[in-house]
Amino acid sequence: MKISKSKIFASGLVVIMLSVFSTSNIKAAEALKIGSAELSFNAGYMSQYIWRGQDQNNNDGSVSAGADLAMGDFYAGIWTAGVDYNGSKQEVDFYAGYTPTLGPIGLDLGYISYKYPGNNSKATNFGEFYAKASFAPEKQPYSLKVSFFSDDQASGSEVGAEYLEYSAGYDFGFASLSVAYGDYKNSRETWTTSLSKEIAGLNFTVAYIDNEEDTAGSLLSKNMTTISVSKSF
Repeated sequence: MKISKSKIFASGLVVIMLSVFSTSNIKAAEALKIGSAELSFNAGYMSQYIWRGQDQNNNDGSVSAGADLAMGDFYAGIWTAGVDYNGSKQEVDFYAGYTPTLGPIGLDLGYISYKYPGNNSKATNFGEFYAKASFAPEKQPYSLKVSFFSDDQASGSEVGAEYLEYSAGYDFGFASLSVAYGDYKNSRETWTTSLSKEIAGLNFTVAYIDNEEDTAGSLLSKNMTTISVSKSF
């Protein structure tokens, strides 16, 4: 299999970034307290960028980076990754939300805006309101989660499009297993099974994705295996 120079460069860049982040993690955490707020960062590399069952970067790897500002139950952030989508080479997401908790139940209510520099059409740049609920009992190895996203109906290629996802996780100690089922209304259904492990401060994930398009015979209906590495600091 031929490996492109861009893949080699991206892989090397993210390894350097993650190495620096690993060694400076403690110092950075102390320096980024802003009053009652906390600023955190993340970076990663995906062998293939899959979003809701579909490839976003022409089967190539993608480097990502983001920043989050949290104050109590409120948060806001920005995340970006390399893509090959409708003439754009970059995706930039802006989001904000509220995360109240009630015992083992956690909620996440917010809004996310997807932007693609180089393409200003409303059919490409869009936003979604979302609501997530999780159940994760303290000191238990399992967790359950349901997430719902709805197009803001002010933009987007599929006005009023909805995405519903159910997921479950189990921490075996040596690694964590996650299984998720997603239904993108009038578009596709996706099963994802992933195994994650933290090694030397880096989180490695191997995922197997089964994407089934609603359109019979679609070439986008396929199975994929991806590997990713990420670091939060």
